[in-house]
Amino acid sequence: MSDSKRLDDKHARNREQRVVQIREWAKYVRTHPDEDWGKQVNRILNSQLQSARHFEHDRPDPESLRHALLRDEDDSGD
Repeated sequence: MSDSKRLDDKHARNREQRVVQIREWAKYVRTHPDEDWGKQVNRILNSQLQSARHFEHDRPDPESLRHALLRDEDDSGD
C-alpha cells in the first residue's frame, strides 16, 4: 500500500470518527438541559482562550516572518 493510500485511508477514518462524535454531541445537546452542556462548552472555550493568551507573546511578528521567508528563498542559491 502506498503512503498516499495510507494517508487517504487515515483521513477517511478520521472524518468518520468526527461525524460519529458530532452526532453523539448533537444527541447529547438535544437530550440534556442547556445548563449541563453549556458549562462543558464554557470550560473548553475558557481553557482554549487561556492557552492562546499564554502563547500570545511567543508568536513571531508577521512582518518579520515574511522577511525571514524571503531571505531563506534568496539564500537557496537558485
